[in-house]
Amino acid sequence: MRHLPLLFAASTRDIGSKIRSMSHNSNISRTTNILAESWSTISNEYEKVLVPRLAPWTQHALDALRDAVNKDMEREPADLPPSSALVLCCGPGHELLPIAKILGPTSKVLGTDLAPGMIAAARERIELECEKEGNIIYKECITTEVGDAQDPPGAGGPYHVIFSAFGLQQLPRPISAVESWFDRMQPGGICVFIYWPPRQPKITGDDDASSLGLWGDLVKRKLGGKQSKEDPWDENIQDAIAAAGGEIMHDESIVHEMCWNNAKDLFDGMSRAGPWHALRLRRGDE
Repeated sequence: MRHLPLLFAASTRDIGSKIRSMSHNSNISRTTNILAESWSTISNEYEKVLVPRLAPWTQHALDALRDAVNKDMEREPADLPPSSALVLCCGPGHELLPIAKILGPTSKVLGTDLAPGMIAAARERIELECEKEGNIIYKECITTEVGDAQDPPGAGGPYHVIFSAFGLQQLPRPISAVESWFDRMQPGGICVFIYWPPRQPKITGDDDASSLGLWGDLVKRKLGGKQSKEDPWDENIQDAIAAAGGEIMHDESIVHEMCWNNAKDLFDGMSRAGPWHALRLRRGDE
């Protein structure tokens, strides 16, 4: 059983808050380039191997967003202005159409991903899905572009919704990224994100952290990253949200099974279709 955190927060910042300018050192830039190449290379395999395994958690996050939006609709007048959503680390785009449907056909949904290969897959998916009956009205709602979730695009914002499923743990500086996300939200906006923690929570009294949950540290260090004040970064998320003017509305650990046939199947899946591939790309197969 895997316990993965889901956070749902609202922005309470003043509309005049200044958007931060993020700086990237050479190590972060190098890591970013490797991650972009890695995820582009494995975009097809990722969709086959990991998307189905992560789908129960992703659906839970989408359900949380739907509930939050519905509550907003109950509080506000029926003639709300069109909503805008920023979907960070959108990968092959599985969440884009569902989010457009949650917000309605007048909404604007922008999906961004660091990897050009993932954006190409997302565009192909949207083209195919929006050809189906009932989905055509959403085609003009959805756009995609290559973009870095560490410092997301400000154009099109501020956003009513920011959504991310399993992207935060990929970023060189996840806490700084969360702060920048809230800078892109309009007051009262909704941010929903689910991520793979650097350590699994202790749920059985076993002090040995899951080896699978350690991959983030492993990749960062092997790719030249250094230990920072953000490690273990997930302990600082709530403070970062509060400092950025956000209010946590819901925080829970979601439990679902993730099954692999054996250890080799797991290693091959994670290193050929998942986050360990970046390390493989950097160091080779030897």
